Order: sequence, then C-alpha cells, then structure tokens
Amino acid sequence: MKTKFFYKIIFAGFLMLFVSFSSNASAATPANALSDTTHYISVRGIVINSETHSPIVFASIFIEGTKIGTVSNSNGKFLIKVPLKYKNKKLGFSSIGFNPNYIPVSQLNKTSNKVYVKPAIVPLKEVVIRHLNPVHLLSSAVDRIPENYSDKPVMMTGFYRESIRKNKKYLSVAEAILNIYKSAYTRNNISNDRVTIYKGRKAQYAKKRDTLAVKFQGGPLSLSYLDIVKNNGDILSKDIYPYYNYQVDGVIMLNNRETYVISFNQKDTVQLPLFKGKIYLDAQNLAVAGLEVEISPIHMQKALNYIIRKKPAGLKAHLLGVYILVKYRKIGNKWYLNYLRSETDLKFKWKKKLFHSDYTITAETAITNIDTKNVIKPKYSERFKPNEIFSEKVSNFADPNFWGANNVIEPETSIQTAIKKLRKKLQKKK
Repeated sequence: MKTKFFYKIIFAGFLMLFVSFSSNASAATPANALSDTTHYISVRGIVINSETHSPIVFASIFIEGTKIGTVSNSNGKFLIKVPLKYKNKKLGFSSIGFNPNYIPVSQLNKTSNKVYVKPAIVPLKEVVIRHLNPVHLLSSAVDRIPENYSDKPVMMTGFYRESIRKNKKYLSVAEAILNIYKSAYTRNNISNDRVTIYKGRKAQYAKKRDTLAVKFQGGPLSLSYLDIVKNNGDILSKDIYPYYNYQVDGVIMLNNRETYVISFNQKDTVQLPLFKGKIYLDAQNLAVAGLEVEISPIHMQKALNYIIRKKPAGLKAHLLGVYILVKYRKIGNKWYLNYLRSETDLKFKWKKKLFHSDYTITAETAITNIDTKNVIKPKYSERFKPNEIFSEKVSNFADPNFWGANNVIEPETSIQTAIKKLRKKLQKKK
C-alpha cells in the first residue's frame, strides 16, 4: 500500500540528516556559558500523566510570574535553571489537555523529580459523542480552512532555534530572527511560502574526539512543511482518512475556547510508516488550533530512509522517534501559525563496537509578529532553500551589535526567554 501523501509532510526535505566522519571540530564554548551554579539552581526531572503514568512530551515548565521556562523532551524529561532570586517561587508544569501543577522550588531536588499532571479533558456525554464523528469533524475542518485562515499573504517575524545534542551534551546550537512570507491558505500549497534569515548566530560545542558530524538540512522550512493546515499531507488530507483509526476524546478549554480533542493512530493493516497523535479543533468554527504528532511505532524504522540522507557504510542507525508540536492562535476572525517544535531522536552504533550514541535534533520557531499590511515577498534567490544547512549558513548573518549583551547562546533556556531579552531589538526591526 502506498500513498502520494507520505512524502509530503515530514520527509519532504527538512528532516534530513547528513552523518559523516568529523575531520576537525570547532572549538568548544567555555563551560560557564552553559552552567553557572553561582547564580542558578538547576532542577531536573520528568513530567508524567497521573492517569496513564506515561511521560508527557513537550510539557511546559516555567517559573510562576515570570517568562522563564523550558519544555520537556520526547521522554518527558526536563532541565530548568532557576535564578537564585526566584528560589522562593513555584515551578509550573502544564501541557495541552492537562491541569497545571505548581510546586515550590524549595520542594524540588536537583536531579530526580517526578511531577504528575492530571488530564483536564472533560468527557462528552454518550449521546453527544454519537453525533461527533471524528472523520466528519476533520473533513469539515479542512473544508473551512479558506474561511478560518488568512486568504491573503502575511509577513511574520519568527525566532528560530535548532540544536544537535549527543547523549546529554550539546554539539551545536544555532539561532536566528527569520522573515517569513506566508502565502494565503486558499489552497493546499506550501511552494509559495518563503523564509529568509534576518540576523543569526551559532555556538559549537563539538570536541576533536567526536568522530561523527551530524548535520540538519532545511530546518527553518519547518514553517512550511509542518504547517499542517496548509500542508495537509498524511494527517489532514481527506484521502488519508481510511489509513487511520480516529476517536473523539472529549473537550478541553484551550485559550479560553472549547476545543475538541481527536486522537488518531495508523491502522495495523497499513504497511507505511505513518503517524499517531492528537488534533485540537476549535468547537465553534472547527479551526485546527493545534496538533501533537509523532511517528507511529508500528512501522517506525521504515521511516529511517526518509530521514537520513547520507551516512558512513559501517554505521548502524536506529530511529527512536520523531515528535512534533504545532500551535495556531486566533487574531480577530482569522487563525495564524504561532509555534512549531520538532524533535528527532536517533541511535548510532558502529559495527563491531560495543557502545552506541544517542542524538537528539531539535528545531523550534516562535512567531513574534504578524503584519498583514506591509507584505513584501522575498526574492526567490534570497529564500532559504530545502537543500541548505542552517548551521552552516547562519554565520553569514552574524551581527554582534544586534545581540548586544545577550551574545551568548544558552541552549537550555526557552526561546520565549530569549525573545524577552531581544524585545527592544525586535520592536526596532518592525
């Protein structure tokens, strides 16, 4: 069984890894750029669903009353650095569909916290569920895309970050302010979207003993590939519905709006590597408010060929998971892309060698501004291209004066915190 959609969404060019021998590594960043126990308290742990006892992917962890926060990884684990001036505050733990849990920093240890959050989904009455056919809801949501989303091009500003981590240590982190041209949502077409880099920077932490160079291709284009509303692909395309099992789980309050939760997973009879996850539909107008998606474990290893573009012959690769979070927000009577995050987990092992290494490739973008009036489509030659590697290109847009006092990349700090520090620069850009 084969569909034309499978190759359009995640494996269409941005989640491509080049794995090769590393002949020379960049100098490592001083250790004090990553940790400073004089000014911070490091808190580690895992966020867990209190009912299923399963880890919660991409849960938000934040210091109450501040904009400092981070997210849990694909295993539900987190690390947050709490400035000493906030040691008497509480840490908040939340995720879509869960009630937030607040715990005083003083009650948490440094290494092994287990934080439980309770699902906030309100089950629908049986008689109501019978009238809520999930496939019908999704089909109606697709039909309403032209009226729920912008029918005109808009300009967006986004803060983008991508990182590559080996085991628990970062090898590279790169960040940029992006100019994003988003074409109208009048058709299922991403080819007219364009992304350019405004300002960028990177930090390298690789050591000379690192024998592999893992490179991430096309990262900023996740703004197009993972915009599931525009790029329906293997999740929202109507032709793909027969390949999945769907279920309406209930209703949650998302941004003070009633929201349907539809869970899905590929059918056991489907031999392609497809997806599982949750789709959040606004109950009032059936706009897609968000998605939490991962590659279904049923045929996960079949997806490996679409993720790794090149690797040495003696290196074995094992895909541990691909996890995606997409959020939209309503402004006026239209919905706009608001936040994207993807994480790819892989295991590499050389033949005839005992030990293996786990790599985590993360990319996330937060939209900081939307302009519906001053819309200028970037030149075709200036666009970020699918075959380009962001970490290699970003140095061409370096500007120490722009970053100012915030010229050190802190990979474990949330991009929301980074945006807060750069607020004046971003306002000046507008």
